[in-house]
Amino acid sequence: MKADSRGTGMQLNRNDIIKDGRNIYGVFCILGSVIYVKPVPDVNGTPVYGLGEVLKYYRKIEVMGK
Repeated sequence: MKADSRGTGMQLNRNDIIKDGRNIYGVFCILGSVIYVKPVPDVNGTPVYGLGEVLKYYRKIEVMGK
């Protein structure tokens, strides 16, 4: 993840990890303000971004099938 070009927001990248409680998702695709994610097994040692923080900067998250 890095700040957007204005330095005010969040820019996720493919394969970044998002956690929502016990659910863990990997970023599959980003189209504008929509993120497509897939469920992933537990990933130890990888930086994880909280769902609440991600939703401050992205409008919608779609969970893709396994």
